[in-house]
Amino acid sequence: MLGPLTLQALRELIGSGRLKAVTRASRDGSSWLPIEQLNEVKDLLSANAARPQPANELQQAERLRQQLRQMQGLPAHQLFGVQPTAPLEELRGAFFRVAKRYSPENHSPDTHPELRKATAEVYELLARRMREAEASAPPAQPGARTGTPQMVRGAQQAPAYNYSAEEFVGLQMRNDRLQVSIKVTARNAGMFTDHRIINIQAGGMFLPTDNPLKLGTRVDLVLDFEQQQRQIKLRSSVIWEYTLNDGKQPRGYGLGLADLRPEERSFVDEFLRNNRVPATTSSG
Repeated sequence: MLGPLTLQALRELIGSGRLKAVTRASRDGSSWLPIEQLNEVKDLLSANAARPQPANELQQAERLRQQLRQMQGLPAHQLFGVQPTAPLEELRGAFFRVAKRYSPENHSPDTHPELRKATAEVYELLARRMREAEASAPPAQPGARTGTPQMVRGAQQAPAYNYSAEEFVGLQMRNDRLQVSIKVTARNAGMFTDHRIINIQAGGMFLPTDNPLKLGTRVDLVLDFEQQQRQIKLRSSVIWEYTLNDGKQPRGYGLGLADLRPEERSFVDEFLRNNRVPATTSSG
């Protein structure tokens, strides 16, 4: 018998091979059910059973590198499958649909390093093409409607970041992982919404800083909501790294929020509704 365990801890035990099977589980410690009746546990076991073994991971890494060589000379619209004349917002949406397949968050801690490295190389190429497309895009006309897709609806198109990550973030190494602890307040709520690509709707949050973390860095993320006295802990990784100093968007990094449970996501959404000053947009 093991417990009590969070789903994240259970995921790591299964992913590392230290836990081969689960017969029964309990949500309250008193009533025990077969895992077939607990979808969250059953899905973890099924995903691990389907995960490629080390030899297959090496083959998969080589296939990714072959794919990367074919992608090198392609412009953004071809990489993301849109028309050359597609507006920037459509390109952003297409970027995330493609890039999510190569996100560092898709790998478990014991994924073969070569597969992790090859995936990061593809992701970085996609991210670089997206940054190039943004840098070369003509400036938006004042008051123009941009057709912002659902994934970034409500985000400011030209955010004015009035905070820096250093004001709210503590960084430290613990057990060979980076721990990022963030004090979430109304003042810095824009890290969930302001960035045009990395935001809560797209499954991430953006921290502007002059010292961004490298793509793929694995992170133990702690979100400390002081006003509500609520703390959310999850495993994350850097899914966006922006180091250019071009004046069009701040330098910084994006952390993935894929591990947010539905209840936690609802809490964050409610916090943003109550604490974020709405952006001024023509669409209301």
